[in-house]
This record gives sequence, structure tokens and C-alpha cells, in this order.
Amino acid sequence: MASTTEYPLDDLAALIRQSDGFLCVGHERPDGDAVGSVIALALALRAMAKRVVAALPDPVPDKYQFLPGAEQVTCELHGGFDIAFILDCEGRERLGDLAEVVKGADRQIVIDHHATTAAQDGLDWVDTNAAAVGVLILRLLDALQVELTAEIATNLYAAIATDTGFFRFENTNAEALVACGQCVEAGADPYEIAQRTNNQLPLAQKRLVGRALVNLELGCDGRAAISHLAPEDFAAAGASSQHADGVIDSLKEVAGVEVSVLLKADSDGLWRISLRSATIDVAAIASRFGGGGHSAAAGCELTGSLPQVTQRLLAAIAEALQKQGTQL
Repeated sequence: MASTTEYPLDDLAALIRQSDGFLCVGHERPDGDAVGSVIALALALRAMAKRVVAALPDPVPDKYQFLPGAEQVTCELHGGFDIAFILDCEGRERLGDLAEVVKGADRQIVIDHHATTAAQDGLDWVDTNAAAVGVLILRLLDALQVELTAEIATNLYAAIATDTGFFRFENTNAEALVACGQCVEAGADPYEIAQRTNNQLPLAQKRLVGRALVNLELGCDGRAAISHLAPEDFAAAGASSQHADGVIDSLKEVAGVEVSVLLKADSDGLWRISLRSATIDVAAIASRFGGGGHSAAAGCELTGSLPQVTQRLLAAIAEALQKQGTQL
């Protein structure tokens, strides 16, 4: 896995300069880092007069539609790319219906910061010290000597700010703050971005938060908060899957909670699970169930009844809490 100092950034920049047809793609159910990084890199490549397509397996969520270039992101691809940049995506399976087209590119290069992402190509760039992929894209733009325009800066600020919980999460570091300062100097508006992505949420999303709080239970002697959203919760809130983004953050606010878990029903017996913690490595827990992510934020999928899945998750969390040296 490449570190900040060891990564051959000049080699990647040279490859970009001598290539032409690019695809910038992120993961399904995209968050702010995926959306902002994909658009920012696509805008930068276009500024270099390159042919480039920005794509996501699912449409850009409503709250990110204001980002410059969001209207150019597509969910349909037809192949023919020299290089596919896979951004903020710890597994090819998260590319959804776009996976086959991505696989057909002459070269596939990963740029990511998830601890569970394995580098395969010599120019794959996985830096777990980066707060967000947006930080890595900014480093790449510096190496390419591409101007940081207001449009690119707005996307990168949104990518970094949303992935750090607007600088409240544990992954917030000095580089992230400096990067966002550069973006503000280039024309990004912190107030507007915060308002559009964090403070002007649809009524359906707020109602979904309420449903999650009603379903909230505590485990591991109050150190784990676990909740679920079933189809009837989405229906009652008038919400879709995109409205579940950020709901888990409300669970972390309960006093004494060290680990928060949100289960979202996807289909019969399948639960999509999000985990958050500042004290244990939830990526290690997620990987036990075939998932992955960051040490503080991860996800996986499990099948079974709600009680069965809840029991399995709480058992894994209890084991992790015990390993950190405190008895339950």
C-alpha cells in the first residue's frame, strides 16, 4: 500500500499527459467524496483537453446536484476508454452495473483511502492517511499543474468536508484543513456547501432520522447503538434509499455510545449495514462479513432476520471492545 511520500505521483501525471480517453467513476449509492472527486477529476482532465466521461452507478443524490458539473455525470457507459480511474471504491463489486465497462478499459487505476482497498496496478494509489479521496485529487492536480478553478474547488471542498463530517470526524487532519483552505481561496463557498449538503435536508430524510431513532436500541452495556430501517420505515417517511445518507450520524450522538450501527433493508433478507466508531476498528468488523471501509467508518451486507443479524453484529462488536482492553 503506497504512502504519501512513496507514491509515484509523477509517473501517474506522466501517464495522464500521454493518454486521452478517460473514465472517472465512483461507487454505487455515492456519497459526497465519491461525487465531488469524480466530478473534480473529470473537470481537471477536460481542462487539459482530454476526452473524459464522469460516471456513477446511481444518479447523483439530490443534495449534490448543485455541484458544478453534476449534470454531466452519467449512469450509462458504452466503453472505449484508455484509462478508468476508480475513485473512493474499496471493491469492484461496488461499481454496480458499470463494472463490466470499467473492466474493459485498457488500464484501471484505483485512487482511494480505504484501509481495505488492495492495490493491484503499479499506479494504484491507496493512502489511508488521506481524510478523503478529494485530498488525493488535489495532490494530483498539483502534480499535473492544473489550475484549481472555482468549479473544481467547490467539488473538492464538498468531497473533503462531507467525508470529515464538516471537520467533526476522527479522520479530520491538518492536510484536509489546508486543502479546504486552498479550495476556499480558489472560490469554493463553505457556507453554501454546508447549507446545500448538510443543513437543507429534505423532509423525507428528517422523517427517516426519526424512524431510526424510534428503532434505536443499545447493546454491549450501552456502548453500541444499533438501529434499522425497514421498507415500512422508508414508506412512512416518504423516503428513498438516498435519504438514508447521514442517518447513522444521529445514532453517534447518544451519550456513552462508542459504536453505532444502522441496518437498512435492501431486499428480502438482505441488510446493508453501516458502522461508525472512534474507538474500535469497524473496518475489521465489516471485513469479517465480506465488507470493508475505514477504521472509523465501514459497511457490509448480511442476510437473515433482523434479530439474527443484530445478534451477529453485536457479538462481533463486543469482541472488538474486549480486545481493546476494557471489559464489558
